[in-house]
Amino acid sequence: MPIWGEMELFCRAILDEGRKEADNIVTRAKAEAERVIAGAQGRAEKELQEKIVAQRSEAYVEAKRLVDSAELEAKKRIIAFREQLIQEIFSALELRLRKISDQPEYPDFLLSTIREGIHSLPGKEFVIEIKKDDLELVKEKIEALGRELSAKIELRTSPSIKGGSRIYTGDRRLLYDNSLLARLRRREDKIRRQIWKKIFGTETSRS
Repeated sequence: MPIWGEMELFCRAILDEGRKEADNIVTRAKAEAERVIAGAQGRAEKELQEKIVAQRSEAYVEAKRLVDSAELEAKKRIIAFREQLIQEIFSALELRLRKISDQPEYPDFLLSTIREGIHSLPGKEFVIEIKKDDLELVKEKIEALGRELSAKIELRTSPSIKGGSRIYTGDRRLLYDNSLLARLRRREDKIRRQIWKKIFGTETSRS
């Protein structure tokens, strides 16, 4: 066979081999591309799911925050309403206490507040403060009480007292405040609990 014929055959063989190698390369490239695409799709789906989960989590957290905030605000309003109601009741009680001096048993009550204060303080000398209108109600009884207890009792009036009495030791270093408002304040917690239970069905202000 002429040399040119052999060369032609050799070139064809090389071309055929080249085509086969090219086909293999293309096949491998397609496979790699499919693998890359599949991996990318998998990562994309995973990232999407993670993003969805994160968004749902954020949405849940935000929703819970809003609900908690709304509940807290509602509780604050309920507590504020209850406290306002309590204050209105205490204001009404104070007004009623100021009218207690119109009751026939008030002089005995007033004397009992003075006696309680004297027994709660040391010494034998005392200064008693009462409102001006009460002076004539207990003046003679205080003199008798002084003789009974062998104590020196000085009776004074004070415009700051609306009822009841304030009892000082003779040197005015110690005070037993038995005025009507002081007595109300000392019983405030107990009265509050009674009001909570009566109106709200509980002895505390917790909602």
